[in-house]
This record gives sequence, structure tokens and C-alpha cells, in this order.
Amino acid sequence: MRNRLLLFTVLSSIALYSCTQNNSPAKPPEKAISTTCYIAIDGKDTARMELDSFSKQKVKGNLIISYDQKDNNNGEIEGTFKGDTLIVSYTFKIGKKPVVYKNPLAFLKKDGKLIMGIGKMETTMGRTYFRKDIPIDFGQGRFTYAPVECKKEPK
Repeated sequence: MRNRLLLFTVLSSIALYSCTQNNSPAKPPEKAISTTCYIAIDGKDTARMELDSFSKQKVKGNLIISYDQKDNNNGEIEGTFKGDTLIVSYTFKIGKKPVVYKNPLAFLKKDGKLIMGIGKMETTMGRTYFRKDIPIDFGQGRFTYAPVECKKEPK
């Protein structure tokens, strides 16, 4: 009798688990509406950004900041436009170190360019974000990104 009860419990658990699984096919990745490349130069430091635009003001892309006297920052950005302001999360590595960093970045779109802003940041529960009570300053940023032709990777 115990063996039957145990067998019934195991089979019931498997049946319930399989019924709760989502068997719908995975959605194909969303295709970008457009891609725009940017470059920013500040003295001997250079930053290159490639942004793919999607529906609902969403963007994804790559950002590489090449410093003259320091290791480069190389990573991915993902975020959304809110009016003329682009807020992204920048996930990056510095040089060849295995440590991954994640910081917010803000850009103001003006005259076709993206102006990087500076804002006060706060970290809560391991997540860094801009403080909502202090406005982001777009007049003091180092980099202003101008659109450039995207370079095609050789195949």
C-alpha cells in the first residue's frame, strides 16, 4: 500500500509539473528598426557607440570607451528613450579583467547628437541608479557623440 501511495504521489507531481510548463514556442528575437553609430572624442580619449533601435523607444547596442592612459571600457548598453533623454544600463568590463560592472548612463539627444550627462548615483541592493531628486547635468559631460557611418565587419 505504501509503495502505491508513493508511486501515485510521484506520478501526480510529474503530471502537475508538466501541465504548468509553458509549451508555446519561443518568440524570435525582435529585429532592429534602425542602427546608428556614434563617435565621441575628448582629448586623446575616444568613445564609439553602436545603437540598434527597436519599437517602443527601446535601444540596445555596444559602447567602447578607449582611454589614452587607462584600460578601455568595453560593453553593452540597453535602455529606452524618454522624450529626448536616453537612459541606459551599461554592462562592461575594464581591460581584460574578468570583473563585470553595471552602471546607468544618460544621454540627451540634441541636434542629432547624444550628449552624455553626469548625475548623482546611488546603489541599493547591488543596483546602481541615478538619484531621482537630483537632475542629470548634461552641460558638464565629457563626451558628445556625433553620428558616423557604421563600419561593416568583414565576413
